Amino acid sequence: MKRRKILSIFLALAMTMASLTGCGSGSEDTGSGNDTGTAQNTPAEETNVADVSEDVEEEGETSASAEGSEVADGYVGEGGSYSMYLRATFIDWINDLEWYKEAEKRTGVTVEYQKGSDSEEDVYSEIDQLVLSGTLTDCTMCRQAQANVYGAQGAFYDLKPLIEQYAPHIQAYLDSNPDYTSLVTNSDGSIYGLLVEDALKSSFIFYRQDHFDKAGIDVTSVKTIEDFTDALRKLKEYYSDVPNYYPLQGREAVIRFQSFFNAANSISAEASHGFYFNNVDVGYDIHADGAYNMVETMKTWYDEGLINPEWVAGAFSEGDWEAAMWEGRGSVSFDFYTRPAAFNLEGKNYDPDYNMAVMDYLVDGNGNPLKVQTPPKYNQRRATVINAQASEETAKTIIQYIDYFYSEEGQTLANWGVEDVSYEKTADGNKYLISYDDELAKPDGEMEWSFLSDRYTVCKPMDSTAFFSFNADMVRDAALKLFTDDYLQYGVNIIYTDEQSEELTSIIASLKESCDAGIISFIMGRTELNEENWQAFLDEMDAAGYTRMEEIQLEAYKNTYGN
Repeated sequence: MKRRKILSIFLALAMTMASLTGCGSGSEDTGSGNDTGTAQNTPAEETNVADVSEDVEEEGETSASAEGSEVADGYVGEGGSYSMYLRATFIDWINDLEWYKEAEKRTGVTVEYQKGSDSEEDVYSEIDQLVLSGTLTDCTMCRQAQANVYGAQGAFYDLKPLIEQYAPHIQAYLDSNPDYTSLVTNSDGSIYGLLVEDALKSSFIFYRQDHFDKAGIDVTSVKTIEDFTDALRKLKEYYSDVPNYYPLQGREAVIRFQSFFNAANSISAEASHGFYFNNVDVGYDIHADGAYNMVETMKTWYDEGLINPEWVAGAFSEGDWEAAMWEGRGSVSFDFYTRPAAFNLEGKNYDPDYNMAVMDYLVDGNGNPLKVQTPPKYNQRRATVINAQASEETAKTIIQYIDYFYSEEGQTLANWGVEDVSYEKTADGNKYLISYDDELAKPDGEMEWSFLSDRYTVCKPMDSTAFFSFNADMVRDAALKLFTDDYLQYGVNIIYTDEQSEELTSIIASLKESCDAGIISFIMGRTELNEENWQAFLDEMDAAGYTRMEEIQLEAYKNTYGN
C-alpha cells in the first residue's frame, strides 16, 4: 500500500471550509453514562455485541505483555507505537483507566497522546489546521464529515484494505453489520473513518415513590397518558398546601413527550417525518396524528397547574428543577436515565422518606408500548482516522490495535475488565461487576476500573449489558428492562452532503424555533387551540421550510443506505 500524499494548500483550504459543515445526526457527548451510579453485585446477562469469529488465524503473532499480565489472545499484531491527537478530556479519561493500561501491556502497543483543547468543537477546528499544515499526528478522532472530505482528498488512509489484510475482527464486524458498513463507506467506496458505537439509551419517567404512596397512587395502574394525567391530578390535590407545587417538573425543552402521543420523528426509505437533522433523539413531528393531542394534553397540564408554568415558558433552569425536586415541590420528571439515582443521593438530605423510582413506559389504548427515542447507534462526531503521512508499518500497528478491541478478549477487557479483579462470573457463565464505590470515589488523576463506554476511550463495539450494569441498582435494573427493542425507537445514522447540511442548517435555524414557539403558544393559551388555528400553524410551518426539510432528510437517508 503506497503512502498517500496531502494535496496542495489550495485544496486543503477547500477541505477545511467544507469540513466545518455539521454532519447532522451525531449526538452530543454526555461526558459520562453514569454521573452518580456505582456497580453492583448483581448478575447481568452476558452480551457480546460484535458477532466476530472466536478462532482467528493469527499469522506470525508475537504479542507482548508486561510482567503479571496475560498475553492477548485477540491481538494479531506485534506491538509498536503511534501518536494520536485527541481532546484533552478524552486523554485524561484514558490515563485514569486500569483496563486501558492493561490493554497496552497485553498488546505491547504504546499510544503517545497529544492533547488538544478541552472543547470537542475546538479540537475539530484544530484538526483542520493540523491537516492543512501537514503536522497532524499518526492518528486522530474527528467528525465523519471531516474524515470523508479529507480522506477523499488523500489526507487520510483508506482503511478498507488495511482492515482486509490486518484486522480480522473488524472485518468480521463489518460483515455482520451491513448498516454500519454502509454508513462508514464513502461514496468512492473507501472507508476513511471507523465510528464508535454508542449505548442505545433514552430518558426515564421517574417519580417520588413516597409521594405516590402518600397520595394513594398505585404506579402499576399508570399505563396510558390518561392514567398519567390522572396521577398528576391526584398528586396536585394531595400536595395542594405545598407552595409552588407542580407534580410535573423538568428542565430545558418542555416539548419532550412526543413519544407518548405517537408524535415522534421518524425516517425510513419511504418517508421522513419531522425534525431529524441535528434533533434525531428529541425530534417531533407536527403532522403526526397524535401531535394535536399532545398539545391539547399539555395545555390541560398547564391550565390545571399539573406542570411547572416556568418550565413551559422556558424560564426554569436546571438548578431550579433540582431544587424543586429535592424540596418536595415536584414529584415526576422525564429526563436522562441516570437522574433518578442522582436525586436519591441528595434527596435524603431533605426528606428521610425520599425515594425516587422509575416508572414503566406508557402504552397506547390497545396496550402497545409507546416507544421512546434514542440517539443513533453510531456517533458520527467520532471517527477514528489514520494520517496518510504515517508509515505503512505505523498504519498497520494502529489498525491492529483497534482490531484487538473488536475481539472477544478485547471487548471483555474494555467492557468488564479483568476476571476476579473487576468482574466475576456466575455458575452459568454470566458476568457481574464487583462493587466499585471506592473506585468511583477516587479523584481525577487516580487509576480506576471504570466502564463508562459512552466516553471516547477507544474505537470499539458496545456491550450494553456491561454498560448499564455499571450503575446504581435502580438505574441498572430499569435500563436492562426498558432499553430494549420493545420500548425503544432507535435513532438512524444519516450522512448528509455539504449542500444538504448547508440547506438544512439554514432552514432549521429559524424553523425549529418557530415550531417550538407556536406549540408553546397553544399550550399557554396565547393562541386559541382549535382545529382551524392548528391547521393554519401547520401551513405556516410548511411554507417556512418544514416540507422541504423532510424532502432533504429523505434524500439523504436514501443516499446513505442505497435505497
